[in-house]
Amino acid sequence: MKLLSANQIRAWDQFTIQSEQISSIDLMERASRSFVDWYLSIYKDTNIPVHIFCGNGNNGGDGLAIARLLTDKLYKVKVHIVNFVAVNTLDFNKNLDRLKDYSHVKITCQEDILPAIHASSIIIDALLGTGTNKPVTGKLEHIIQYINSLPNKTISIDVPSGLPADGMAVGTTVMPDVIFTFQIPKKSFFLEANEAYCKSWVLGDIHLHPDYLTKDLSDVDLSDVDLVSEMYKKRKKYQHKGNFGHAMIIAGSKGKMGAAILATMACLRSGAGLVTACLPEIGRDVMQTSFPEAMIAISGKYHLNTMPADVGNFTIGIGPGLGVNEETIQAFKQILKSVKKPLVFDADAINILAMEPELLEFLPVNAILTPHPKEFSRLFGTTESEMERLSLAKNMAVRYQIIIVLKGAHTRIFTPSGHEFINYTGNPGMATAGSGDVLTGIITGLLAQNYKPEYAAVLGVFIHGLAGDMALKYESVESLIASDIINNLGKAFKTLITDDHISK
Repeated sequence: MKLLSANQIRAWDQFTIQSEQISSIDLMERASRSFVDWYLSIYKDTNIPVHIFCGNGNNGGDGLAIARLLTDKLYKVKVHIVNFVAVNTLDFNKNLDRLKDYSHVKITCQEDILPAIHASSIIIDALLGTGTNKPVTGKLEHIIQYINSLPNKTISIDVPSGLPADGMAVGTTVMPDVIFTFQIPKKSFFLEANEAYCKSWVLGDIHLHPDYLTKDLSDVDLSDVDLVSEMYKKRKKYQHKGNFGHAMIIAGSKGKMGAAILATMACLRSGAGLVTACLPEIGRDVMQTSFPEAMIAISGKYHLNTMPADVGNFTIGIGPGLGVNEETIQAFKQILKSVKKPLVFDADAINILAMEPELLEFLPVNAILTPHPKEFSRLFGTTESEMERLSLAKNMAVRYQIIIVLKGAHTRIFTPSGHEFINYTGNPGMATAGSGDVLTGIITGLLAQNYKPEYAAVLGVFIHGLAGDMALKYESVESLIASDIINNLGKAFKTLITDDHISK
């Protein structure tokens, strides 16, 4: 799913109006009906009062149309208008005229006296739309502060008032329980800094004209099931393990063998035909006992000190539990000299790059790095804000022609072409030891199967998060552990398999 800027979304509205030969007020009616249909499915009790706060722009026009449509369904509606700009929009005025025919709908213009609202009432925020780009002030700020102070269930229309569609909140902003947004989610919904304003959102399809999306508009995609299903490669009946690659997980050191085991297990569970774990002698027995399906290559006693002579023949994932012993660092440099195809760097492999940043110049094209924010900062430098960090990640991916998987609640994948994918699967229970090692194994396994590096990263992150979500059906966010993610990989992959994907 393409994610667009606020300006592009407004252009999409205009494209729809022109292509379908409809008026803007008709499109507003379509959007409002989409909300009301959803509202009726969730809040069936028509005796619960509804208070709609409307600005005097087009978002307020949506609110007025919603007030009329809810009243038609016998809900008890009150409208509170906040005139924060000098002139009403035309569509706001049209919907206000329509609503005036509903004499039993109380309409007030908010000045200094705030309305009394019973705690059982539902508040609908239709004050500001996607055009917000500066802090709210005056009576509008006062109203938003009042809404936030109330215990009521609050629903924002399209975006929470005060929140820019494209970036971080810049001042006082409505903190709704849920956002009902039109057509596509907004970029600002996926920023950690906006968590308080974007706890939950629902997508309302208002049937904007699909031809608009045929243009090359955006370099940002939301990784949804439709997108990753297109990346997924079906297997054929007569394929064998040799068709699915030979991966090598280079990992582990004294006290950190669990990371190597998790990455190796995840690599095999992700479909690699063969997996060799390259680890120190101390990990031989535990690896063979824990996961006999894996082959083993030994390097060193307590930490890796050399690399196999044929290391270039494998698809490599390196870093989990590796350690930063000097001998290990020298062995790591051997890999950079001898392996020229894409490989996956995680954990201590990233830490070694941070210790010797000149090594970044030797990364193969389309190498995949999977840092969490602190690892990213150690490698590429600190930033003042989340937006600056994301911009830096994009720039570094382009500069070094690598793929950066910046892990987080919404993991982002930045590609050498400057494209960005935002992942939507996963949950807070995955913030646990070993989760990143599992991700390394998954991506390495997909890369071994000859997925394009970009696809291996996007699909790997999606499946990793989805498996975590499936594990949460049986665990809590506190009890979920990394091996639960591995145990649910099969179920996650099955979500991508339709009848069309199965070869008989």
